Amino acid sequence: MTREPRGTRDRPGSLDRSGGSGDRGDSGPDLARRIPARVPARVGALESLRTVMQAMIASGLGAVLVESPLGPTGFLTAMDVIEAVAGGADPDTVWAGEIARPAPRTVSCTQHPADVGEEMTAYELEVVAVIDENAAVGVASALDVLSAVLRLAKEPTDHHRDR
Repeated sequence: MTREPRGTRDRPGSLDRSGGSGDRGDSGPDLARRIPARVPARVGALESLRTVMQAMIASGLGAVLVESPLGPTGFLTAMDVIEAVAGGADPDTVWAGEIARPAPRTVSCTQHPADVGEEMTAYELEVVAVIDENAAVGVASALDVLSAVLRLAKEPTDHHRDR
């Protein structure tokens, strides 16, 4: 399920997918501004929604990666499960694969957190997949991105002068 952003499609300040630092005037990756990412729990596509929610609770992250024997098939957030159950899905008989959505939008951990937050807002995203060239893919929630933005705002650097 791909959502169109609220507002114009090619608005200034949109997320730079090149892995660079966006339009903030930064001169390369800065470890201090990295977006924190957590590795999501993994569940099989044939697991019940009840099992999915238990995996989310155990991991402390409101999202899971849905897998089949051939690899990842999709992604589920807590809101996806809540909407399914509220719509009448039986949490013991509906499978994760039945309601999984495609993997979330991908961002680089070195992108400016404010740019990531703007895109998450525009597309009404709960989570994004975060890629680090030296580590496995993780996910970041809106709160993770907000935390990175606030951390930057407190630092006495030139990063937020360009804002």
